[in-house]
Amino acid sequence: MSDSRYIPEMTSVAIRQAMAAGTRTAILALGSTEQHGHHAPLGTDSIIIQELGKRIAAKIDALLAPVVPLGFCPQHTTWAGSLNIRNETLALLLGEMADNLVAQGFEKFVLISGHGGNRTALDLAAQNLKMRHPAVQVLHAHLLAYQTGRALREKVQARCKQPLSRIWEAHAGEQETALVMAVDPSLVHLEAAAPEPDVSGYLAKNRDPEVFRIFYDLPAVAPAGNWGDPRGATAEQGRIAYEEMADYLAAKILSKWD
Repeated sequence: MSDSRYIPEMTSVAIRQAMAAGTRTAILALGSTEQHGHHAPLGTDSIIIQELGKRIAAKIDALLAPVVPLGFCPQHTTWAGSLNIRNETLALLLGEMADNLVAQGFEKFVLISGHGGNRTALDLAAQNLKMRHPAVQVLHAHLLAYQTGRALREKVQARCKQPLSRIWEAHAGEQETALVMAVDPSLVHLEAAAPEPDVSGYLAKNRDPEVFRIFYDLPAVAPAGNWGDPRGATAEQGRIAYEEMADYLAAKILSKWD
């Protein structure tokens, strides 16, 4: 049996062997192709969720389906290279992937995204999957809730033994930059990073969980594309964050199965 749990890196024989040994869980993951400031690659969210998905798969006895490197990101499309895909399209794509895996014998599905803007697409895909296949178990793992929470920040800061930036978890900020650096530091160019802009007004109007405005003119708020200050990012910080996120989310996922 292959050591990899990422389906594109496996043979069909290895997948059958894993299933024969009891693996019946598949992780379906969305990324995004969107600008991440002057310093980080457009594939940042996809790189992060692929690495995290592999780690979670190993902990919950699952296989990770091909990460879809596209997402719903209309606020980024004025930057060169960013690609926005409708929520309905993303949900249909995940659904067709899941249908194939159900037919092959998979019984449990975890849907997760490296881009917060994909939450609606994941909700649609998860609900439709459960309606089409009532016998399968379906979880939507909302990574952003933990990724931007105080608990993760405190754990990483304690282990790094150094202060993290003010909005460490912000788009193209220190956290995301460090997570990419932990996978491939050559993709990050910290010397080109812009300092943190003032996005307090944007967050107050557009990220209030109770009443929020639909707003896509992100360049007006963050001209360089980043929200946080990425300049303190390190690969070690990223490795610690991966460990903490994988441990927490794997335990949370396992606690939800029947």
